[in-house]
Amino acid sequence: MNVHDDIAEVLVSEEAIKNRVAELGRQISEDYAGEKLLLIGLLRGAIVFLSDLMRCITIPIQLDFIGISSYGANTESGAVRLVMDLEIDIAGRHVLIVEDIVDTGKTLFYLAGNLRARQPASLRICALLDKPERRQVPIDVDYVGFEIPDKFVVGYGLDFAEGYRNLPFVGVLKEHLYKEVLMRSAIVRKMNSYLGQEIPLSALVDWARETLSAGELSADDGALLKDLIDRAGQPGTRRFGLTLEDCDYLLRRLGQELRVSTAPANGQAGR
Repeated sequence: MNVHDDIAEVLVSEEAIKNRVAELGRQISEDYAGEKLLLIGLLRGAIVFLSDLMRCITIPIQLDFIGISSYGANTESGAVRLVMDLEIDIAGRHVLIVEDIVDTGKTLFYLAGNLRARQPASLRICALLDKPERRQVPIDVDYVGFEIPDKFVVGYGLDFAEGYRNLPFVGVLKEHLYKEVLMRSAIVRKMNSYLGQEIPLSALVDWARETLSAGELSADDGALLKDLIDRAGQPGTRRFGLTLEDCDYLLRRLGQELRVSTAPANGQAGR
């Protein structure tokens, strides 16, 4: 298998990235001349960009990493949390956040607020890619490599399901490779949210109908989902308790038979 075969088009070439990263390195070096700069990389997508960028910066630097994760039923909910904190005290330091892509802006909005509370001397943001049309919160990106359209991109550190990070360019993933996975992930999250709970069967049926009416499933798939929910319930009861075994059964069936009729929301949500 060659991961290059999964790319519909190359959006930003390897050569263009190399040249632009060098330009960013020169600009950052000029802007922070005479200072010692602390680079903070967001795990994991920014690693490739950060490793190239830091070698193009000529002033003294230090390096640290931070991990941010979206959580909840939908990554577009804006709910984020800190999963790995910095080791370095940033109080009084000049800090530059290095990110792979800015999409909705929610992650960076949260992170910038968190870091400003630690009283750095200055705080700026550098991103390889920016999708300004997707922005949902106000966030200023001080250094931008490339503005790109609202397409599902991978490569140069950006992943889909932890794959494609090793591509030397930024490319658009073929649609059929992510549509079904994203839809199934939404259903997995929904099913997992019911583990160990007693909920009305009608609530699950209503959810299946809403999903169907939103155009997220075909009519056949909506009927299949309702059928699976009914089968997992206990006959003769008015309430529905979904167990781990029920989830396993549902997901096995969904993995075999789920067909996606329309594309999910565009872009890589939550960033």
